[in-house]
Amino acid sequence: MGHYCLCLFIGLLAVAFLQSGVLANNANMPGECCFDYYPRKIPITKVNSYIVTRPECTKPGVILVTQKGFRICVNTGLSWVKNALKKIDDRNF
Repeated sequence: MGHYCLCLFIGLLAVAFLQSGVLANNANMPGECCFDYYPRKIPITKVNSYIVTRPECTKPGVILVTQKGFRICVNTGLSWVKNALKKIDDRNF
């Protein structure tokens, strides 16, 4: 009986550690990085907000958050992206 309780305790402890890791990653969502850029232009009317990636990311980028909650990485060097960010900033003021 004691061996069973110890195994159960270790199993529950492992699950708790895994869950805390998932929660910690979700708490850091604004710090996401872009690994690929979306290749097409996104209509500004479909975008609610944006998140700038961290400076430590290998690819600088912006994550556009759509009205439906999709998160799309785009290249900040593109002129349409710069214009979209300005429009989003202007409408938030």
